[in-house]
Amino acid sequence: MSTKKQKEKKLVGYVCVNAEKLDRVINGAMSSGGKLFGGLGEDADEKDILAAYDKLAGYIKKDGIKVKTGSFYDFENKKARVKPEVILLFTDVSGTVVEVPEGKALPPKVEVAVQQFVEKEKAKTKKK
Repeated sequence: MSTKKQKEKKLVGYVCVNAEKLDRVINGAMSSGGKLFGGLGEDADEKDILAAYDKLAGYIKKDGIKVKTGSFYDFENKKARVKPEVILLFTDVSGTVVEVPEGKALPPKVEVAVQQFVEKEKAKTKKK
């Protein structure tokens, strides 16, 4: 699997957008001596790969929605989270970023913004 040729990769229902960071997590990084070090390997558990990718601040999406950095990796305790604390990031109608835990209801201002976005996307596809 060559992650550099892929733009995005789905892991455990989440999409890793940055192929270069994902490649570093799986295959390792080049040392100053020109040798590869680190890397979990292609056979590593997807949850471990996702946590290591999150540690590198890799851009993660769920159903097209940005996931907050640190949802899979605990920066305070410097280890992967046993149970991910997924926070989805939305922008409400006033332009403020709102954090919503995965599975929780959206605040009304966010629902309106999402609906407006969906309507704009529909209008774009109709024009094509």
